[in-house]
Amino acid sequence: MESSNKDQLKENLTIHDVAKALGVSASTVSRAISGKGRIGEETRQRVLAYISEKSFYPNASARSLAQSKTYNIAIIMPEVKDLVDMPFFHTCMHGAEEVAQVNDYDLLIVTTDGTNIKPLERMVNNRKVDGMILTRLYKDDVFVKYLKSTEIPFVAIGNSDDKDLVTIDHDNYGGCRELVSLLLSKGVEKVAYLGGGMDQTVNIRRFAGYKDGLENAGVKLDNGIIYTNLANKIQVAKAVEELLKTNTDCILCQDDYICDEVVHHLAEKGISIPKRMKVASCHHSKLLDNFPVTITSLKFDTMEIGRKACQVLLSMIAGDEVPKETLLEYEINLKESTKM
Repeated sequence: MESSNKDQLKENLTIHDVAKALGVSASTVSRAISGKGRIGEETRQRVLAYISEKSFYPNASARSLAQSKTYNIAIIMPEVKDLVDMPFFHTCMHGAEEVAQVNDYDLLIVTTDGTNIKPLERMVNNRKVDGMILTRLYKDDVFVKYLKSTEIPFVAIGNSDDKDLVTIDHDNYGGCRELVSLLLSKGVEKVAYLGGGMDQTVNIRRFAGYKDGLENAGVKLDNGIIYTNLANKIQVAKAVEELLKTNTDCILCQDDYICDEVVHHLAEKGISIPKRMKVASCHHSKLLDNFPVTITSLKFDTMEIGRKACQVLLSMIAGDEVPKETLLEYEINLKESTKM
């Protein structure tokens, strides 16, 4: 019985087991076995010696295992409600899918509330995918923590203080800072800020850009006209009502969803844009193309960030070196909604 258990252990030994035993990454073990990709000769020999010692498959089978792929990658999306409200995620997904298909990969879509890791665990444990794309990053992100423990290749869309994380992001901070500075230079006097959940890194970066844009222009931060963690239409409407009682002359919205709600509420109240209140958004999408007045906004190439995330992930799966951080550009579109 003991001999049988040992044989079973040998059969079940995986690249991840070898990586854990040697204190290296799974991709390092894969490169050592396949002979492809950058790896030091000393490390290569150490991996091969361990494999030989543990009878980890015959060489030919080991190479086959190292090179075998599911040809699936997963893209982790927010819950359905957010997907309906925020076109960013659909567009990002299409960009990733475009690159995946060209490289003979299928894209599996997983929706989650940002806290439940079970769907990810099932994919990893059942070896359903070769890698994953996270479309939203949180502070103390449980997905990142889990995926790092598995060593499966993954890419995160967003910004992180974790320098070991591979991230793809637009320059949300720089864009928001420049947009605020530009609005103030054009004659806007008081810029309010309406934002969503501050547990998301993209929202943290945009708010930081707003604050520094004010500081660069010599304008003191007024906490009385700042609203964050707005979670629904009622809260957005209440914030707008309160701002209309102040001398605020411009509302900067953290994203297209909040801007859509702000513009609709102002229209219901008969408030003229931009005569009575100017409006701008830190993110443009097709949501903002359906109003009589065009909206000043930051424009990011959302298809491109999806494409880039998938390209980088596929390079990681192949065992190639990739940059830890990729930052994409933005455009400022000045439109009627902030016209003086």
